[in-house]
Amino acid sequence: MLRRRAGATVRDLNRTSSPRSYSQDVPQYHPKVRAIPFAFSKEAAIRHVGVAASAGCLFRDFIGSLGAKYIGGNFQPIQPIRIQPVYFPAWFLDAEVESYLTDEDDERQRIVTAYFNDCYLPGATFGLLGRLALRNDQVETALAVPFSRSLTHQHGSDVICMPYTISPLDVISTTRSSSFTHATTDEEARFEPRFIKTNIEAAYPVLIPLYLIQFPMVRPFESTFVIEAYSRPGRFFVQISSPPELPEEDQFDLEKYIGYDYLFVGDTPSSHAKTRVLAPKYDRNASANVASWFDGLFSEPGGAEKLVHPKSAVGVNMHMDDPRVREWTTEEVKSVQEWMNQGQAIVQLKDVVKNLTSIEGQMQSASVKVTQWPPSSDAKQGLQSVTAGLEAFIKAELDKLQKLEKSRANTAPEWWRKRQEKQTLNQK
Repeated sequence: MLRRRAGATVRDLNRTSSPRSYSQDVPQYHPKVRAIPFAFSKEAAIRHVGVAASAGCLFRDFIGSLGAKYIGGNFQPIQPIRIQPVYFPAWFLDAEVESYLTDEDDERQRIVTAYFNDCYLPGATFGLLGRLALRNDQVETALAVPFSRSLTHQHGSDVICMPYTISPLDVISTTRSSSFTHATTDEEARFEPRFIKTNIEAAYPVLIPLYLIQFPMVRPFESTFVIEAYSRPGRFFVQISSPPELPEEDQFDLEKYIGYDYLFVGDTPSSHAKTRVLAPKYDRNASANVASWFDGLFSEPGGAEKLVHPKSAVGVNMHMDDPRVREWTTEEVKSVQEWMNQGQAIVQLKDVVKNLTSIEGQMQSASVKVTQWPPSSDAKQGLQSVTAGLEAFIKAELDKLQKLEKSRANTAPEWWRKRQEKQTLNQK
């Protein structure tokens, strides 16, 4: 369970023999790429993980590590063999898509709309780093700045900058070819990825600051500590290389804390996707299961590798010119997400109108019995009064729906509207 892909990050880290020369060879990032500056120094990173590292080194320098973390002063934590700040390429994604949900019992299909907000996709593989969602709720647009070479040296250390080799624009084509078994949302319904229609998608390239640290662990065990460095020291995980063989009875308990080959400390791992599925009402189970399906595209070993662009960094850099790739700024994200919120309101309001119209039809055909309270002296007149009131309410809801649809049409992000117009002209 723990051996799969265990040594990937350690081996890749060891192959980078000269951090200084590597960091000077900075990738030619596209101007749309933004980066989150390192929030703390490598000394703060060592203090943060020192206690955990000491425990893995037979409690070497444990008192010093404990004092350095919680007291300060002259306490000295355990020192690593190596520590390297790294910018790991990532994508954040907002998207609204439509597809079919097939009910297994009668094979009845219904159109569903799925909203993906603040999703995380890896921009490269690099072993375990390509499988984890290295973003939590503290990551906000205000933290990011346009990338510049000045960011390759922070807090007195050179930063290794990894190139983008994965494009999120390939994800839709990949999901369309997913097997139905991978897209099953529950035992009674199946999501149809082959028929995905994209209403909008915006991908934001962001460089995530990380510290990779190796400590003198007891042989033959090795590990690499990875610290998310975009806010004050918080989450980190430990990738385990050559883990011990565990009795069967112990493996179940460890699964609460350990993934395939890593231990997450400080908080739980983030999901790759936040989804909301309307079918047309909000479907909590479908939302959770579509998020789980999306998460599985990347979190499973080998998942990210399937998305590597055939032309590697050169190909991804060309994709950056696509208008769907946006700078991760408050203005850009707000315009997309507000437009998507209008879409949710429209889908739900259409469902309300549909249900009310159905009730009205049943009342007129006398297929349902209408009970009035207080009882009317003239039942026929009372029914007409109720019907008239329902008609007025439906008309008001239709007016509201028309205004919402007009507002959504007029407030679509300019870049998306132009892209749709261009596609329409090309189809003629």
